[in-house]
This record gives sequence, structure tokens and C-alpha cells, in this order.
Amino acid sequence: MCHYPMLLALIVNFLHYFYLPNNSDMSHDSGFVFNLFLKRKLPPFYYNPIRNTVSNKELTSLPWIDIQLKDSSHVLVTDIPDYLDIEVRKEGKNLKMKRVRQYKGFLCNLSGYENHLDYLKDNFSKKTVRNINAKKRQLEFRHAISYIFYYGEIDKSHYDFLFEQFYILLQKRFDEKRIHNRYLLEWKKHYEMVYPKIMRKEASLFVIYREEEPIAIALDFYLEDISFGYIQVFNSDYKNYYIGDICMVKRLEWLLANNISVFDFLMGQTYYKMKWSNLEYFYHHHLFYKHNSVIAFAKMCFMAGKLELRQFLRDRGLPGKKFSMDKYLFRRMSKKLKNFDWKNPQSSS
Repeated sequence: MCHYPMLLALIVNFLHYFYLPNNSDMSHDSGFVFNLFLKRKLPPFYYNPIRNTVSNKELTSLPWIDIQLKDSSHVLVTDIPDYLDIEVRKEGKNLKMKRVRQYKGFLCNLSGYENHLDYLKDNFSKKTVRNINAKKRQLEFRHAISYIFYYGEIDKSHYDFLFEQFYILLQKRFDEKRIHNRYLLEWKKHYEMVYPKIMRKEASLFVIYREEEPIAIALDFYLEDISFGYIQVFNSDYKNYYIGDICMVKRLEWLLANNISVFDFLMGQTYYKMKWSNLEYFYHHHLFYKHNSVIAFAKMCFMAGKLELRQFLRDRGLPGKKFSMDKYLFRRMSKKLKNFDWKNPQSSS
């Protein structure tokens, strides 16, 4: 019996090694899709423009990120969705690239739909649509409900109020679900980043209010005809009204009215994403290295093997379905969140 804790610790450490990103053995770790909609920049290894293959639309040329590739190292560019058609730059004969498939992504292909009702009709049974509409009517009959998109303008004091409520709702869900939440400890960075993006129409906050109380909040980002669903949370006290489904219906209504062709749920497989999406895709990682460097090639091979093993485990439900790293990290994160002040995180550390 005394060996079980040691065995469990070894298993956890093994999964931690392969499941979590490890940046110590690479010169740069850049999330491609996040650079697109958060920084509006492109890694320097690709040509402009990028083409959205779902809508067949070319995106406006983006500035390049400054990344230096040393002779004895490699660069890992992560999280490239395969519905974006990108071409690798052929400048420099010594530069080579290895492509490694990773996890699934999910999106709503809105091309060809006039409105959200057509999307619902095409992707859901009549019974499901009736149930969602019935719950929406119940919610609106029993409570003073309003739906507001903040896109292009928002009063700064109300923005401050919403981000405080957003944090409270996220922390409540964190405690209820008992899984790791990567946003809470970084909430000040999100708070500082999102406001100017809303004003520039690069982001939106969608809020469902009960009187003046936010009961559901969704943060989405935009890049031309693509919307990226970043964070969504709702008050679980209203879960019997299918509040998550109502939130999605209202977002689809708004997205189609604003000529958005793709709503991307980003990475991660959940029942909610599978239910609402109508197109699956894969993410890939790209490993760039100097072909004439034995050391760089060896480092690249090691990293590629690590990524392939990690995905091999994911494909077989480990970690994820059989072992949730998020749940493992919950206890450690909950200690950090005790007396944590997101507005002044340095004083809480």
C-alpha cells in the first residue's frame, strides 16, 4: 500500500511533463491563432495574406513578429488551425519545417445562412429548437431580461463593473466545477487588453442582464469575417433555463447580422462546442529549424516526438477523459486564489 502514493506521483509527473507546455527547450513559443486575434501579428515564417478557406476570403496583410532563429535552436509555432490556408516562406534554403497534428477545434460555418433561424433549422431538430425557445420565453416571462452587445463603444465605468462581475462569475464556476481556470490569475491583463479592443471593434462583450445584474457574459474577438469565442460564463442559478444555449442563439443572431462567416470555439472538445458547431478541424504545430545544424535537428526531433506522444495519449483519452490535468491543478490554484486581488495581483503574491 505504501507504494501507491509514489506510483501516483510518478504518473502525475509523467502526465504533467507531456500535457503542459514546456518552454525551456525552445527559443520561442508562439500561439499562432492567439497572435492573430490578440496581437494581429503573424510569425515571420509565413507569407501574407492568409486565406480563410471556410469563406474563401483573404485576410488583410499583417505585420510580422520579430523572432530570431539561432543556428543551434528551433522555433515552435503552436496552434495553427487548418481551415486557415497559410504558405511557408521559402526564403533561406537552410530553413526547414516539420508539421505535427494536434487537437481538434470546432467552429460554426455561417456562410450561406441569412439569419440564426436558418442555422438552427439546419443543425438542430425541431424538438431541440422548440425547447430552447420555450426556455427563453420562460426566462423572459419570469425575469426582467435584456441582451446587450458592447462592440465599438462602452462606458468605461460600466466596463469596470462588468469585468468585476465577469471575474466573480468565473470564480463561482471555478469553485463549482473544481477544475483549473487559466484566466483568473491573469484577469488584470485581460481587463487592460479588452477595453481598447472593444473600442476598435476587435472584441465584444455580450451580456444577458436580469434587471441590472449580469447573469451571462461572453468575450469574443474578431478578425475580419472570423469571430473567436474566447471566454463565456453564466450564473449556474439560471442553468434550468438553458442559459448557455440562449447565449449562443443571441450571439449567432448578432454575428450573422454583422456579416461574420466563422464563429470559432477554439481548441478543446466539450459537449457544448460539439452541439453548436457544424464543422470540425485540426490544429497543427510547426517546428522550424536550421537544416544544416545537427544540434538544431536533434532538438527538433526530440520536441516533435514529445508532441506526437502527447497527442497519442490525447487520442486515447489520456490525459483528458481519463485523467484531467485541470482537476489536478485545481487544488494548487485554489490556494493561490485565497485573498487574491485581481486588480492588484502583485500584492497578493
